[in-house]
Amino acid sequence: MLRLTELPGVGDSLANKLIEMLGSESEVERILDEGDVNTLSSIEGISPQRAVKLINAKNGNLKEITCTEESRKLHKELIQQISTYVKTNAGKERLAILSSLNRNNFDIIKERQNWSEESIRFITDSPDLLQFWIKSIGNLAQTIQTNTRLDRVIVIPNPSILDNLNHVSRRCRVLVRSSEETWKDYLGLPKVTWIGQNPPSIIPPGWVISKSDDPIYSMVPEIPLEWLNSNYLNLSILSDLADIQWPINYIGEKIVDALDGLDGIPLILESMKNDSSQLEDLEKISDGFWGEVKSIEGAINDSIVSSTSDTSLSFEGNEVLSFYSDISSLEVRLKGAVADSIEQSLDAGRNRLERYLEKAQINIPFEIYSNDYPCVINRDVLEDMENKIDSKIMIERSEGEITLASATQKIINLSNMAISHCIEIDMWLGIGLWAIDNKCSMPDINREHPGIWVRDARHLLLDCTPDPITYGFGQVSIEGDRDRIALLSGANSGGKTTLLETLGIITILTHCGLPIPASEAKVGLLDEIHMLAKVSGTQSAGALERTLRRLAEILVSNERKIILADELEAITEPGSAALILGGLLSESNNNPDTNILLVTHIGPSISKIMGNVVRIDGIEAQGLDENMDLIVDRTPKRNHIARSTPELIVRRLAARSSGATEKIFSNLLKIF
Repeated sequence: MLRLTELPGVGDSLANKLIEMLGSESEVERILDEGDVNTLSSIEGISPQRAVKLINAKNGNLKEITCTEESRKLHKELIQQISTYVKTNAGKERLAILSSLNRNNFDIIKERQNWSEESIRFITDSPDLLQFWIKSIGNLAQTIQTNTRLDRVIVIPNPSILDNLNHVSRRCRVLVRSSEETWKDYLGLPKVTWIGQNPPSIIPPGWVISKSDDPIYSMVPEIPLEWLNSNYLNLSILSDLADIQWPINYIGEKIVDALDGLDGIPLILESMKNDSSQLEDLEKISDGFWGEVKSIEGAINDSIVSSTSDTSLSFEGNEVLSFYSDISSLEVRLKGAVADSIEQSLDAGRNRLERYLEKAQINIPFEIYSNDYPCVINRDVLEDMENKIDSKIMIERSEGEITLASATQKIINLSNMAISHCIEIDMWLGIGLWAIDNKCSMPDINREHPGIWVRDARHLLLDCTPDPITYGFGQVSIEGDRDRIALLSGANSGGKTTLLETLGIITILTHCGLPIPASEAKVGLLDEIHMLAKVSGTQSAGALERTLRRLAEILVSNERKIILADELEAITEPGSAALILGGLLSESNNNPDTNILLVTHIGPSISKIMGNVVRIDGIEAQGLDENMDLIVDRTPKRNHIARSTPELIVRRLAARSSGATEKIFSNLLKIF
């Protein structure tokens, strides 16, 4: 297994940070293996671009075919366009790992092609399930464990195991107990994890008994609970997806496999609600307890006053004298007159308190009143009740948290993998939607030779409806188009640069393992694609020297490559440009692993330098319309030098002029 520090740009500091934030080295490995750009880039200091580099480095995908800024820009724009079809943000981020791989990664390219084809098939065959997926999946996202300090103390028997707890000490306080101390010395702490011998036989509320090599999730239950709370929506989405009967096909089986082992999620989600409800009830009872007691006492007193307001006593003369001599007998007589009313009021108050404490399941002593009237409930009894409520809250919170944390711990890794797999599936379904919307097909890959041939290929990044193009060069092309080098002529604005970019798009998408915007295509796998943009203006001597050195290095290398170059003649004066380009192309013509398409206005001059052995094709314009826009067939004609824009304008002027002016333009046409 590749160690993290063996990856380019990963030192001990970054490796430790990744392990700390993601939980373990194995979890970091999984996230890198599965291309989880979203999770990696959510870590402070790791941008999405760096996350992609780490993932590609881990999976051996560092070598891409895009060798120039122009080709890399084209790849980026294609990925951005596809991302609009992917529903999850994490899936959009994940697209960035679909780099254009070189020919040594044929197996990965074929695997990606299979994903693309199966996604298109799923979308076509299961439209209702696709809509359910789209409706459900949008908010699915990878989350990482928070790194906040927790109110838990881990008590260990000796300092020798401190090193084993480095990953825990960043979250909790770790105390080394002395040999004289027992667990009872730590009863004042609300949350304790006891490690080592002689734990309490009856575990106090909030305590966990653990071993030093236990996973952090079981050692500190607050951590899985944090994960559960932050992933509640994710788990709800996974639960909804698991309720569906997915079809028996590639994508359906991938979804089922991703959700395998997560049958316990609905119970955990329900437990969250129930535990929270019970705890809320107890806390509500505790918060309102003394206020309720005061209200009950007041209600009892009001009831006694109300029920005794009509009570009257009459005395015989001899009774008056007896009460005078024995005042206690008068007290008995008075209490007897109101006893029933007071008893009823006290019973009503007791019943009300029982109802208030019903959800706390606390028994009320029979004698709870210190005084009948004015009513006073025994404070010692009330304080005992309050302690019982607080104890139940602590036990409920502790037992509920530990039980829920234990259940959550069992699904964390499975859920993380399920989320990653569902995000990957969402990415591929987005690719399928994009492919269908753009009428894409799968190219025919040739592993033996470079080159490209396309039928009805379309440029996807234009601000207008593209015209389809059929064209090719190199050994993989159809008969008659297999020249290794081709020069492309034509009028300005006729579509030459668009053709270059279209071939670049097809080549890049093929090496990404993705469908291509053409009805048919043959593409030879490459090591490199060089897209060389049009040079603006004649270069200085120093710039010309650097450009020529770069061109020479590209042309003479033994890498299998395609070069798509646009009007390189602008590097210097036209006469010198023909000599330079003709000479360089002649040298590369002997390299069977190099194919070149050069857009140029000096094709005949270059061909002459090369001994007239190079193919010149032309995008021919039939003329200009009323708005001076070209009327043009975008598909090049083979072995045909197309007329330039100036020639078309002169021809138009000759046709529309008369007299001496017409003669001038006609003579110019003869020069053309």
